[in-house]
Amino acid sequence: MAAKAEVRPRPLELDPIASRVELAFWEDLRRLKLDVLGTDDSPIPITGYYTPCTHPKMSGLLRLGRESLVPPSASSFGSRNSCPVPGTLINMNNMRGLQNLDVEYLLREEAKKILHDIMYGKIEEDPSLLLRFLVISFADLKNWKIYYSVAFPSLVFKSEMTLLSLHSASLVLSQEELLFGFYDHGCHQDPGWALRNYIVFLSLRLKIEKIQFLCYREKRSELDLEKSLIGEASFPPPHGWDYSDYVPEAIGWEGEKPGDGRKEKKLKEINLESMSPERRDEEQQLMHLKLMGWRHFPVDLKNLSGIRCLLLGAGTLGCEVSRLLMTWGVRKLTVVDGGHVSMPDVLKQSLYVDDDCGVPRATAIVPHLKERCPAVDVEAIQMEIPAPGNPVSPSVLDDCERLQTLVASSDVVFLLTDTWESRWFPTLLCANENKMAITAALGHDSYLVMRHGAGPGTRSGNMDDVIAQIQNLSTEDALGRQRLGCCFCNDTASLFNSISDETVALPGLTSIVSGKAVELFARMLHHPEGIHAPGDMAGMDTEHQLGLLPHQMRGSLPRCDLSTVISNSSNDCTACSNIVLSEYRREGLNFVMQAINQPTYLKDLTGISNLIKSDTCLKLPASFPVNSGKLSSARCLLLGAGTLGCDVARILMDYGVRTLTIVDSGCVVVSNLARQSLYTTKDRKTPKATAILEHLKERCSSVEVEGIQMEIPMPGHPVSSKEAAGVLKACERLQELVATHDAVFLLTDTRESRWLPTLLCANENKIAITAALGYDSYLAMRHGAGPGTNSEGSDMVAAMNKLSAEDVLGRQRLGCYFCNDVIAPVDSVSNRTLDQQCTVTRPGLASIASGHAADLFTRLLNHPDGIHAPGDIAGKSSERPSGLLPHQMRGSLSQYSLLTLVGYSSSSCIACSNAVLREYRSRGLDFVMQVINEPTYLEDLTGLTELMKSADYSRVEWVDEVDDEEFADM
Repeated sequence: MAAKAEVRPRPLELDPIASRVELAFWEDLRRLKLDVLGTDDSPIPITGYYTPCTHPKMSGLLRLGRESLVPPSASSFGSRNSCPVPGTLINMNNMRGLQNLDVEYLLREEAKKILHDIMYGKIEEDPSLLLRFLVISFADLKNWKIYYSVAFPSLVFKSEMTLLSLHSASLVLSQEELLFGFYDHGCHQDPGWALRNYIVFLSLRLKIEKIQFLCYREKRSELDLEKSLIGEASFPPPHGWDYSDYVPEAIGWEGEKPGDGRKEKKLKEINLESMSPERRDEEQQLMHLKLMGWRHFPVDLKNLSGIRCLLLGAGTLGCEVSRLLMTWGVRKLTVVDGGHVSMPDVLKQSLYVDDDCGVPRATAIVPHLKERCPAVDVEAIQMEIPAPGNPVSPSVLDDCERLQTLVASSDVVFLLTDTWESRWFPTLLCANENKMAITAALGHDSYLVMRHGAGPGTRSGNMDDVIAQIQNLSTEDALGRQRLGCCFCNDTASLFNSISDETVALPGLTSIVSGKAVELFARMLHHPEGIHAPGDMAGMDTEHQLGLLPHQMRGSLPRCDLSTVISNSSNDCTACSNIVLSEYRREGLNFVMQAINQPTYLKDLTGISNLIKSDTCLKLPASFPVNSGKLSSARCLLLGAGTLGCDVARILMDYGVRTLTIVDSGCVVVSNLARQSLYTTKDRKTPKATAILEHLKERCSSVEVEGIQMEIPMPGHPVSSKEAAGVLKACERLQELVATHDAVFLLTDTRESRWLPTLLCANENKIAITAALGYDSYLAMRHGAGPGTNSEGSDMVAAMNKLSAEDVLGRQRLGCYFCNDVIAPVDSVSNRTLDQQCTVTRPGLASIASGHAADLFTRLLNHPDGIHAPGDIAGKSSERPSGLLPHQMRGSLSQYSLLTLVGYSSSSCIACSNAVLREYRSRGLDFVMQVINEPTYLEDLTGLTELMKSADYSRVEWVDEVDDEEFADM
């Protein structure tokens, strides 16, 4: 339909441009943000593709596609129906950042760029600059959503532009006329949006006040005279626009009309969940590793996903190590085990459930790994590992050959078996093949985690290479360095049959050892020298972001210590010495069979027959007396059912706890599955407080467990009048829960969510255990007892006003989680980047912290003074069979340190000080609600405000936000 002829002057009205953003653009932006940009929210140059009207009833659009994120080359001019136009993308780190953008300022700044290009002649070189556009967005990586808005900045004259006439081009077009034409995207009777900036250009550069213009529109790739428009417009010359600092008024946000007065930007929302479910799930599983690269260390995901890990043992250690390897991004696992799942295994071995009893572990473990990470390629082999001194089965030769093949085809071997002698043949094969080998071994309350050294190099001289490989092995590795030892290098005794000895390790020990073993593997994999890397000692300096790379770690729970040890390969080692390797290379499996059948043969071969057995091998000391009655009757409240909550709940059950209440407000998502040990794919979108119940019950049918879906009220998260009743009810429920339980575990992700439980525990004199994670450091601590009272006056008055600085035993109170803080807790999530919201940590860290937290609770429960027990320091002697009972344990994976600290309750503590407790006992939940809405009230109440005002700011730098990642520096 041809445009109607207009001859009466009227204000110039223009047809706005609309955008069409393809899903591929957002998918690529999402990957760019996750893999490259990280926390960088600087403006990004992008390219849009402008199309003139080519259909009588459809306007052209500005298209953004996959190629829009790649700057066009100098020789790229697009096409007549896809003209490249420069734009700017501002992708914010969170929704609050997007909502807080000054959109009018941004629009004027983009308009200023257009004006600058007009004034300095750039438009003549590149007319597309008149169509600059702006995109603001937030890529919600966790929920697969994009929120965005698009603007096409249009310069505004202070007085109106006037349309004098407008006709269809078919009526008035003649070759004698001078027309200023432009590609018009519109299909309606008004000219397109591009005309306004075009007029500004003509006014400023040609100094004219009236033009005839052509709105060029097409049909079938040719000029459509019926739809194209020819018009005449007048406009007054703008004044002051040539000043360099002039910022013009501008309009142009898509979907908004000039002058509509909207204060908040209306955002479009895109859901990306329609992309390939398999790819989406795998990306979610790996997100925590990619987020590590935002601030800490770029993880080599390609190397991790391609490396082949062989796990020898699918028991207590094998279950945890295999799961943690998947969390680190390993996707190729081979698991070897010769046993079957038994009833006692179900609690100790984290992957198995009641239904697996009687099933070979090598069969049972596969579905449990796949239901946590569908992308993992796992092969399980039921096979006994040939070992010296053990009965020889008919298949032993086949088993030896199979193990040879498995080691040769793997990149890393984990030695996770229960017996020392079952590690001998794999150790020999790893040294022979120069394969990475990680040993994790458990005593009752002590452990060893180590990496084996590289295999020997050769001194070839004039020998044939084959002969040199057998007869002339070097004492150094291929890089000419002295070889690090293996797990047998300090064991100068013969190998023996220890199958009858059962490893009865403390339940928390397995998690600690598994976490350290996997972290040692990841650190070695990211070292440029790999298996040849020298051993580091705690206290050494290192520039690597993952920290030190030790050779051995030896730890003891009763002594609360962790030591790093370096030992070189021994000349008389029964597994990796040159004499053993030469004999193996010469005789092959005949040598192995002789060692299996005649254990003394290895002693004779290495010349250690007359030596005394070393005491460096882990032994099983007598277990300390655990009060199983106390444990089974203890009522434990776990606040948080995430990474820490899953591990702590499972370990507590293994210790004998049979009454658990678990509080969490979240639902299971794909990214939880590898990191949070109890959940599987069937739990997706299920509340964690519901999902965790079934998984605990299927491991221990006698456990009484209740799940409560509830948000813990938090300071710094103000509530509206409509929300107040619900928050007050949650506070009352939490009061009741703390009062009716014996111990409370604070396992939540945010600092502020621990405040109210800490206050309630201090008020009720309840055991409180905190486990907190940084990126590569952790804290496990017990809170001190609540205050006693100075008994003068009535009991009611004393309980409220006469609080003592000591506990009821007259001892100085130990501190709580908040006793070192100088500011009140605030909202630590809403205005933070995704890696801060998700508490990005190294994958093995949660297992280590959980093991220490559960073990700390057990020791506290078995201490005669219970919650009033003083804090012990590592190095102190203890006559108690259970060993030391520390107040705080702070560990670092990068430095391989474990510190035990004692801190006393602070008179200015915002959670457990007498000032806070008095106010709470006086006002109750009114006080709590005030703190929730005004967290700085705590600073005024405790005197921190005055303390900070009186501080010498030239000497004291107050930390304005202390979170879990920084607790190690307190």
